Amino acid sequence: MHESFLSRALAQAVQVIAQIHHSHGTKAMVALTRLTSEFPHWPESVWQAALTRAQWFNEPRTSAMAIAPAIAMTEHRARTLLSRSVVPAAYTAVREWAKLAGTEAVIRHYLDEACSDPGYLGHRLSVLLGFLEAWPLYRGGPYELLFFDRLTEFLLTGHFAPSSVSTERARCSIDEAFRGAVRRPGFFGHHLICLAWICRNSAFLSESQLGNALTWVVKASATVYADEEDNVIIEVNDGLAPSREALEDSLRDLMTLGVPNIHLLTLADAIATLWPRGDERVQKHLLAIASHFTREDAA
Repeated sequence: MHESFLSRALAQAVQVIAQIHHSHGTKAMVALTRLTSEFPHWPESVWQAALTRAQWFNEPRTSAMAIAPAIAMTEHRARTLLSRSVVPAAYTAVREWAKLAGTEAVIRHYLDEACSDPGYLGHRLSVLLGFLEAWPLYRGGPYELLFFDRLTEFLLTGHFAPSSVSTERARCSIDEAFRGAVRRPGFFGHHLICLAWICRNSAFLSESQLGNALTWVVKASATVYADEEDNVIIEVNDGLAPSREALEDSLRDLMTLGVPNIHLLTLADAIATLWPRGDERVQKHLLAIASHFTREDAA
């Protein structure tokens, strides 16, 4: 289903470069791939409308691959070059490190630090996990080097240390994370988005990584931010009856009528991911979140 559509989006996603801090193209591509798989009966017109609404075509992009110098590389040297933001050598570092250890190993090297400190809006963790999930889509294909370029730029802007060491914190449960994130989802649902990526990739995380990541969700959801756009509070409509039909209607409206932003795709995907994991109360919150960000005046 939608093969030609997804093929075009695959190329466009890995061309998206960071406009503010991190590129969200590959992360959004993973979300789009999962959503089209979850709702294969939706016509292509819905997905085209969703991409337009997500401002997919307005993002700055490049189809040119970075010119990376030939440098003899070890894993230690690669990590050092990246931590010191040495450009353009950093592009070589990621490409050669991936050859030496495998792309998954490159990404997983930073998981301890990302789980311990997911950063503002959780991007250090959710975008990193986005690259992990996106890799099978690009491995061995015509856009593999562009994938490595975007990964390089993310690792540079994420300011990761050369040797990541996890700082274990007090543990919070997944139930606490759910309760916090669905009531206070944060700017464009980022607490919820990060929780969805954590849940979906929990098998890749150690016990301490998972505990640290969930603790961040709980603390972020309880934080009172200086910017009011970050302080979204969702109240449940008890008259709302959660159902698969209600979920589909809400997500379709969110993606085609929601607040224009590339995060529409990742928010819709997060809601779809967390839906079967939540009880009725959580599902009511998820429907209310979709409805909130469908309004034009929402943040």
